Amino acid sequence: MVTDPLNKMESRGQVSTVWKKKFFSSENKILLLVITTISFSFLIVAYGIYINYHNSLNDNYDRFANMITNVVSVGGSERLTSRNPEFEIKTFTDSMVASSDDIAAIEFYNARHKLIYKSSKQLSRQEMRNATDYSAPMRRVMPDGIESKMIGSVHVKLTGKTLHEIKSATSNIIFWVFMSAWFISILAVSLNTYILSKHLRTFVRGVKRLSTGDFGYKILEHDLWGDLKTLAESFNDMSMRLRAYEEQNLETITFERNKLKAILLSIADGVVVCDMQAKVAIINDSACEMLGYKASQWAIGASLKEYITEEGAHCFEPIIEDFEKVYRENPDQVPQLFTHKLEMPDTTLKVMLSPIQDAEGDMLGFVLIMHDVTKETEVDKMKTSFISNVSHELRTPVTTIKSYVDTIYNHGKDLDPETYEEFIETINVETDRLKKLVNDILDFSRLEEGAVVLERELADMTPVINLTVQSVKVLADQKKINLSTAIESNLPKLYINSDSIERVLRNLLSNAIKYTDDNGRIKVRAELTELGDALEVSVQDSGIGIPEEHLPHIFDRFYRVENKVHTVKGTGLGLHLVKVAIEKHHGGEVFVRSEVGVGSTFGFRIPLGEPGADLPEEMGKRVTA
Repeated sequence: MVTDPLNKMESRGQVSTVWKKKFFSSENKILLLVITTISFSFLIVAYGIYINYHNSLNDNYDRFANMITNVVSVGGSERLTSRNPEFEIKTFTDSMVASSDDIAAIEFYNARHKLIYKSSKQLSRQEMRNATDYSAPMRRVMPDGIESKMIGSVHVKLTGKTLHEIKSATSNIIFWVFMSAWFISILAVSLNTYILSKHLRTFVRGVKRLSTGDFGYKILEHDLWGDLKTLAESFNDMSMRLRAYEEQNLETITFERNKLKAILLSIADGVVVCDMQAKVAIINDSACEMLGYKASQWAIGASLKEYITEEGAHCFEPIIEDFEKVYRENPDQVPQLFTHKLEMPDTTLKVMLSPIQDAEGDMLGFVLIMHDVTKETEVDKMKTSFISNVSHELRTPVTTIKSYVDTIYNHGKDLDPETYEEFIETINVETDRLKKLVNDILDFSRLEEGAVVLERELADMTPVINLTVQSVKVLADQKKINLSTAIESNLPKLYINSDSIERVLRNLLSNAIKYTDDNGRIKVRAELTELGDALEVSVQDSGIGIPEEHLPHIFDRFYRVENKVHTVKGTGLGLHLVKVAIEKHHGGEVFVRSEVGVGSTFGFRIPLGEPGADLPEEMGKRVTA
């Protein structure tokens, strides 16, 4: 049988890799860290004890040396004052040097520091140089024990042999004591770590079994003791409870989850649930429609940050990044509702983000709610434009009236009759203009109220049309516009509010005159519809016309086509009041046909018959227009 050397090398490499992983496991790393810490601790303590003990030995040896030096000094003083000083000094010195192995030499000097006598051991020069020199003065001792003047000095050189022997012995003792203690400690820590690691691995296996859903798994308790046994019992009890909980409540949990998901999916606003990476986890049909997804499956798992509009913009990315920035800077003060307005190509969305947090307050993701505020945004813009237009429209006649009145008040006596009459006529015209603006605003405020119902009576439409045409003929004549009527004969009477219909016609005629060039033509028609169930009144002009894209909004409140070019003044309320008066208070309908550069036709149809059939239920107060 031939063994493949490559397979053998690969097998050895795998074994080596497994061994390295096992050797450098977290348990071994912790054990190595503990052993290193204990070793350093023992080393520091042993070194500290060694240094303190040696310092103590050095101090004691110094005291011992000073004591010997003082004894030699006293003995030498007594011998120097004897009858035979040279003999006694020699005898005393030699005996002292011979009595101790630590004394290397003794030297006596007189008061002039002249050597009297010296005695030393037979040592090498190096040993003699290493010897420590201790000195003390010698004084004459009086019979009464009081010292008198100094008679010389003594120098004692000590080898420190005894000190070195003691240091060597204590160092060995300290070393072996601490080595034994270190070995026992390391052995105890290793055994304890091994036992704990073994039991911890058992618990880890149990936790992994639970994490995979193996509820009911038990840890054997026969080789455990103390807190570990209590922990194992608690673990087993928890495992059994989880198994019982799973069996009893899995169906309920599934039902509640499906119910919650169904609620989210049925909300009219767009709802998107995302994780911390902004990936979509749940999305309802409304959100799919707003974002252009054909089905929720297309969006699940996609990152909301990477959503791109038709214009190529990452519209959600800056909003989510602002939300995440607030969370990173103030994790304990995350706003419960983080609101932004998002302008998209065709719609305007109000985007609200709210964090999803667990019981400990950690953020798991966020809920993004999208509310379509396109209409509200357009209305707000139109309101802003309306306020601007009304302010301008009101300021112009007021300024004109004020200037002419001031002129008449201050210089009226100086004006000739023709100028005076011209001023009065201008004031009258501007006053009528101001009155019309105020009436439009008041009519809008009143007719928008849901509780207002106009009184209607059976009346002939022909006189109302003729009267209104006659009232605006002056305006048409100023621009040399040909204003004509075409009223069908024998028209049936209608249930109308004559004042309201007159205002409707005046608004339509005023608009036609404003938007028709000089020498143009305007025709008012009144006739029955083809089915004969309604009366149709229309105002046809040869004006500038209206682009087709504006026609669906021409009757909306505050909407003005001329805002695009700023050529004709107005509040944007006239046509809306026409729509309210005809549709809400007469049960009819308005219409418009137009072609740019050719002209426009505005009109309305009022059904024949008794009032109330096509009207909303009457409630609240009645107002006569």
